[in-house]
Amino acid sequence: MFTTLRYPTKRQGIIWLRRRQKERPSEIAKDLKVSRPFVTMEQKRAETRIKNLIEHAASVNRVKIKRLSARYGIAEGYCHANDSQTYITYSPKIGVLNWYIHRGNCGTCDIESQCKKALHTLAEEWETHAPPDMPPTELGEYLFNIIRRRLKWDKK
Repeated sequence: MFTTLRYPTKRQGIIWLRRRQKERPSEIAKDLKVSRPFVTMEQKRAETRIKNLIEHAASVNRVKIKRLSARYGIAEGYCHANDSQTYITYSPKIGVLNWYIHRGNCGTCDIESQCKKALHTLAEEWETHAPPDMPPTELGEYLFNIIRRRLKWDKK
């Protein structure tokens, strides 16, 4: 099923992120000194690669995807093994990340700083505020609720 998994190239990642941040293809093309059709083509390639990466991460982690947006590099699903709502994200800076919504004791966890760094990077890429003193389990839920609302994934 996943015979060729590839991350977007550096240029594709730049184009993809700038498009996600609502920049116009003509502006990106001018900055990168390429044509507008090239920007569109590279964005589509990046989205295909991102979709494949997210689907692969879901498959190997036994996450059933409910919603997926390659345009924004995020999927929402459920992991039966962890009995947890799960988000799989793609970020040009951190790659593919699985985040399980859970209650934890972050103060005693040896990877707390790693979680905080990843969540703050995502918040920066999504151009949203991430309270610096919030524990990662709470910050993850806070951040993904903001993202869900932006994508209009909230139930009506």
